[in-house]
Amino acid sequence: MKFVLIIWVCSFLEGKSCLPPVEHPVSYDSWYECNREGSKQSTTLLSKMGYKYINDYKIGIKYYCKPIETS
Repeated sequence: MKFVLIIWVCSFLEGKSCLPPVEHPVSYDSWYECNREGSKQSTTLLSKMGYKYINDYKIGIKYYCKPIETS
């Protein structure tokens, strides 16, 4: 079994509104590897958006490692 990282960028301003999920183009051999990458990608995305944007729009990152069957 492998895992695919799925990431959502959400605003928690007046409720929760998320952009459509983005599937990372790499599959991972373990939940651990996928989860570590999710954490890294979240930090990268937040850094790119910047302090002011994150605070003004109450941005948060949500991610999930979806298991996929491999043959």
